[in-house]
Amino acid sequence: MTKTADSVIELSGLSRCYDLGEISVIALNGVSLSIARGEFVAIMGASGSGKSTLLNLLGCLDQATSGYYRLEGTDVGGLDEPSLAHVRSLKVGFVFQSYNLLSRTTALENVELPLIYSGRPSDGRERAANMLRLIGLGDRSQHYPNQLSGGQQQRVAIARALVNDPAILLADEPTGNLDSKSSLEIIAIIRRLNEEHGLTVVLVTHEPDIAAYADRIITLRDGVIVSDVYNQRTQLADSHSQSVRSISDRHSRSEVEAIRGGAFAMMMLRTAWTAINRNRLRSALTVLGILIGVAALIATVTVSREASQHVRQQIESLGTNLLIVLPGATTSSGASGGFGSRSTLTVDDADAITENAPSVEFVTYSNRQSAQVVYRDLNWNTTVEGVSASYLAARDWSVAIGRSFLAQEDSAGARVGILGQTVAKTLFDEADPIGSTIRIGGIPIEVIGVLTPKGRTGFGQDQDDIVLVPFNTAQDRITGVTAPTSTVSNSNPIFNASSNPLGVGRKIAGIVGTIFVKSRSPELSGQAMSEVGQILRRRHRRPQDQADDFTVRNINDLLNVAQSATRSLSLLLASVAAISLAVGGIGIMNILLVSISERTREIGIRMAIGATRIHILSQFLLEAVALSAVGGSAGIVAGLGVSLVASAIAGWPISISFSAIVVGFLFSVLIGVFFGYYPALKASRLNVIDALRFE
Repeated sequence: MTKTADSVIELSGLSRCYDLGEISVIALNGVSLSIARGEFVAIMGASGSGKSTLLNLLGCLDQATSGYYRLEGTDVGGLDEPSLAHVRSLKVGFVFQSYNLLSRTTALENVELPLIYSGRPSDGRERAANMLRLIGLGDRSQHYPNQLSGGQQQRVAIARALVNDPAILLADEPTGNLDSKSSLEIIAIIRRLNEEHGLTVVLVTHEPDIAAYADRIITLRDGVIVSDVYNQRTQLADSHSQSVRSISDRHSRSEVEAIRGGAFAMMMLRTAWTAINRNRLRSALTVLGILIGVAALIATVTVSREASQHVRQQIESLGTNLLIVLPGATTSSGASGGFGSRSTLTVDDADAITENAPSVEFVTYSNRQSAQVVYRDLNWNTTVEGVSASYLAARDWSVAIGRSFLAQEDSAGARVGILGQTVAKTLFDEADPIGSTIRIGGIPIEVIGVLTPKGRTGFGQDQDDIVLVPFNTAQDRITGVTAPTSTVSNSNPIFNASSNPLGVGRKIAGIVGTIFVKSRSPELSGQAMSEVGQILRRRHRRPQDQADDFTVRNINDLLNVAQSATRSLSLLLASVAAISLAVGGIGIMNILLVSISERTREIGIRMAIGATRIHILSQFLLEAVALSAVGGSAGIVAGLGVSLVASAIAGWPISISFSAIVVGFLFSVLIGVFFGYYPALKASRLNVIDALRFE
């Protein structure tokens, strides 16, 4: 090896051995070489002599098995991956025999790519356009590689190699795939750059007429240098030596500039969009799981919240702090007739609760049955409920127009009534019903009020389809409550067998269907429930070993049960959403792994022109996030649509949960990051030279 005073490349004992199973192939065997700044060196040799291997080692695309390679005094073998990428990006430009242009990227974007990876300033696009004009392709900047001839593609590859103003240009058979005219044009461009700009050129060729343009010709055979001769043009190197600058001089400015991430981010976004748009159907199927998961999440949160609120409102519409006392059940031959089949509650029971339960604020009672209501030529089948004067106060139910019952009207059994909104609308439409007379079972009833609307219950029952009349009016004139034969019991003196000697049903005064008890506060509901139970057991003389002939239910307990059921359903639906998101994430991982296999060569090209492992990792991770974000956005739209449909069917007002939208979108992005990280990491760990050779 002859070392010059101004050597830019120094090789000593450089060897490269490839292990192919049990066989070792020696591509280079102890090559020692020194190349001065500004030299134009041609490397020749037969196929398999080690020319391309040597060029790959000089371009930091491959690593030597032994020996050392110093680039301007720096031992390249000791550099880490980011430093090697820095060398490929700023110090060495590589021109490939097969061009290695990105097929779905324009000529301008191909040339601009090294500038983006090197973090050059925002004038990168203008610089790339100038470089294309320099090589005579200024009018083809927006053409894709498949729209260019072979010679034009090679010119783009040269422009890409030179755009970062490297000190060394490495060209691997740059004219091997070109016709004679194009070959001469390409070699003339390279020679002009060497002479006018002091560019150090190392060119691999098997054509003697191309090698004749070089200052120095090195011949390899079986991985060993067999000749190293200088052409007569050697003096040209001296003639332009003043224009040659060191590598550090060329990049002192760009290396101290802050790396601008905007261009790189835009490039990654374009690449991600191209990857998604390249296989639209596959991408759509990939994001389907994310779409379903996010849609289910948003619909679950929105619908369950509205359902829970609706159930709460419906239960609270029965009355706050309310206890409901239901009559017992008859039992015949071991079969229970169900609650209400045995009339065990009376007006006296209600009065006893009022007098003896200090935690109780109101006590009211009612009987109800279906009846035909007639007004003029209109009629309507509805529920007629006989209630005590305190019924509306206990139920937290107010009168919209008119008035409520008076205590004396209840005592006297006055023929007055209050209509629910549905009945009033059906019989009177928009007319004022106050003072009008309706007939219930042939009995004339004067309308004195109309109730405020309460809506439907969670079971679809219309609470406004009702007519309220005084309790005594209903019992004496309309409902006619009857004590059936099965209700006669010696254990209850109210219903003694001697009072019904014929054993047939008959009208009995004071029987109520339901007692409503309102505690003085929500905190006293439990105490009121205990007091009511004790009073009724004492009055009905129920032994300790017998079941009660009544049931006391707390509205708050019903509300808790309903909310618990709603929460359980929400958790179930949320689990389905989570499974869908996981399936979508696995789909994203799968599609990225497939994409890496399809784009291995592209990854190698990007790394060969300066992309670091972080660049590759970020790019594929962004593609995963882009897929999941698209799925998440579509899922948000679908989830809102499902919520609107569910709300319209159920008749609930819709309330959009913006927190659910944000959480759903962020969750989809996190799914993309989580499931996209492994494929992205795998892509970033590819070996440059192996990726370039991948077919």
